Amino acid sequence: MAMDLWSFARRRAGLVALTAVVAACAGGSPPGEVAPADLATLEAQRAQTPDDPALNLQLARAYYAAGRYADARTALAVVLAAQPANTQAEAWLGLTYEGLEQFDSARATYTRVLARQPGDNVERLLRGRLQLLARKELLATARQTIARESLLAATPPEPNTVAVMPFRYTGSDSTLRPLERGLAALVVTDLSKVGQLRLVERDRMQALLDELQLAEGTRVDPATGARSGRLVSAGQVVQGQFQEVPTANFRVDASVVRTTDAQVAATGSDADALRALFDIEKRVVFQLIERMGLTLTPAERTAVSERPTQDLQAFLLYSRGLESQDRGDFGAAAASFQAAAQRDPAFSAAAQQAAASGDAAAAASATPGEMAAAIPGPAPTSVSTTSSLTTAVNSAVPSGTSTIDAVPTTSTIEIAAGGGAGGTGPTVGLPPTNPNPACEAANCQGPQNVALFGTIIIIVRRP
Repeated sequence: MAMDLWSFARRRAGLVALTAVVAACAGGSPPGEVAPADLATLEAQRAQTPDDPALNLQLARAYYAAGRYADARTALAVVLAAQPANTQAEAWLGLTYEGLEQFDSARATYTRVLARQPGDNVERLLRGRLQLLARKELLATARQTIARESLLAATPPEPNTVAVMPFRYTGSDSTLRPLERGLAALVVTDLSKVGQLRLVERDRMQALLDELQLAEGTRVDPATGARSGRLVSAGQVVQGQFQEVPTANFRVDASVVRTTDAQVAATGSDADALRALFDIEKRVVFQLIERMGLTLTPAERTAVSERPTQDLQAFLLYSRGLESQDRGDFGAAAASFQAAAQRDPAFSAAAQQAAASGDAAAAASATPGEMAAAIPGPAPTSVSTTSSLTTAVNSAVPSGTSTIDAVPTTSTIEIAAGGGAGGTGPTVGLPPTNPNPACEAANCQGPQNVALFGTIIIIVRRP
C-alpha cells in the first residue's frame, strides 16, 4: 500500500505544484517594487478579493508610486484592519501621510513602529525619517505662514518671545562664514536659559528666512527683523553681524528690535582676538539682557555663562554642520558634526547632531520601498495557514482515494506517505529555492519562493 501511495504521489505532480501555490499565497514579505503601470491589474484583482491584505498592500505601494496618496491611505486601512501589527503597512502609511503633508499623523505612525523595537537598522531609518519629516514640516509651515502674513500682521506678537536671525558676516575670510549660523545658535541657547523669555527655535527661523529669500544685506535691517519676527509671533528679534577689525581681529555687534514698531530696544557690542570668540559672544549677550531690562538669578547667570566647547575649531566645524543641515545636505552635516565631536569629545551638541544627521542621511538615501522592506512583515498565522493548505490540497485529490493533512514545519516541501497517521513511506523533496510561477498565475499575492514558508508535510491517510 505504501508503494501504491508513493506511485500515486509521483503521478500527482500537480499536487505538489498546488501545495506550492497555496504556500506562496499564504503571506510573508511583500514582493519587489510596484510600478504605477501595475495599477489596472491590481485594481482588477482587488475587485475580486477586496479584503485581501497582501493585495491591498501591493496596491497601496502602487498608488504611492503614482502620487495617489489618498488612495494609498484607503488601501492601507484595509491592510491594518485585518493585520493591526503589520509594521510594513504602517511604514507605508507613514510615508503616505508625508505625501499628504499630514505631518502629525506621519510622526505618530513612525513613533508607533519605533516603539515595537524593530531592530537597530530599521530604527535608524525611522529616526532618520522623523528628522526628514521635521525639515519638511518646517518648510511647509514657513510657506503657510508667509501665505497668511496679512492675517498675522493683525495679531499682536508675544512680547517675551524672542527670535534670533542668523548673524551676517561682512568680512572676506570664507572659512568664518559658517559662524553666521553658529553664533545665532549660541545666542538662542544662552537666551533660552533666561526664565522670562521664550525662544523661537533656530531652525524654524532659518526655514522662514529661506522661504522669504531675503537679500543678504537686509538681515540686519530693523524693518526686515520686525517683519520676520511678526511671522513667528515673536515680540522681539535679535539681529547681528561680525567682521574682522585691524585692532582686535574680531568684532560682534547685535541689536534687539521690537516687532511692533521696528525700533531698536537694546544693543550689544564687543571685540577681541578671534580665539576669544566665546568670551565676545557672552559679553554681547549679557549686554543685551541688561538693556532689555531683565534681571538674572545667580543660577541663570551661571547657565548663560556655560560654553558648549572650548575648542574654536570644533565650533567652526559645528557651524559648518549647521550650514549643511540648513540646505538639506545631511551627509555633509553629519561629517562636520562628527569631526567636531572628535576634536572635542565633551562637545555633546556636536555628538547629538552627528547622530541625528547621520540617521537622516541614511533615511534620505533609502527608497521608500527599501525602507519598508527592511521592516519585518506580519507573523504568519499557523492555524489559518494549516486549514487553508489542507482544504486546498484535498480539493485537488480525487474523491474516494485519500484524505490529506498539510502541516507547515521548517525547511522544504515533502510528501510523506504510508500507513498510520504519521506515515512512514518515502518522501519527495522540493528544493527551498524552487521558483513558483504558478502563484502569479493563480493571482495570489505572496512571495515567489516557497523557501520563505518552510517545510509542508503532507500526510496521506488510507481510506
